[in-house]
Amino acid sequence: MTFEELLAEVYTLTNRPDLEAETKAAIKAATLKAHQSDFYSKDISEALINLGNTDAYIWSFDVITHISNFRAIKYIRKYDSNTSEPGDFISIILPEQVLDSYKVTREDVAYVAGRNIEIRSSTAFSKMIFACYVNPIVTNSGYSSWVADLYPYVIVYEAARVVFKTIGYDEQSAQYEKLVGEQFMHLKLNAITDVGY
Repeated sequence: MTFEELLAEVYTLTNRPDLEAETKAAIKAATLKAHQSDFYSKDISEALINLGNTDAYIWSFDVITHISNFRAIKYIRKYDSNTSEPGDFISIILPEQVLDSYKVTREDVAYVAGRNIEIRSSTAFSKMIFACYVNPIVTNSGYSSWVADLYPYVIVYEAARVVFKTIGYDEQSAQYEKLVGEQFMHLKLNAITDVGY
């Protein structure tokens, strides 16, 4: 469903078209909640990133500048500009794991430091394939969500629940909470794996 279709559906359930701003906010929050309920492969974005003009062993990559709806890293691979082929994977570690058991700085590793991803490589490179989980686009005009396309009632029922809770209709909100739970169960059952059984 499009954002406008979701909005119309929530209005049908709540019978409160006068609460336009509240309903739009509830749809956006419900969309984010659905996508962030797990790490779904449909939320993975893969991009070839040019880090600089010359090859280097150490890079500091501002992820938000390149991917504004970044959520979490999936993987990083070096990219060989000469062969146009993906290369070795970079291990994602915690910052305190940058030293090995001998207190030597590890190579072919990356870690998150604020909005930057710090990369240390054993070979010089200037391009990488960066795969990450992204949040959906929840702006009114650019709204984009595979959950809205494939499992819209996860969003519709959660948005209706939030609207009812916002206006103090706790009984209706509680009823929709059960429906939301059922929809999330269907979402996880069908969307966590990419191959059906």
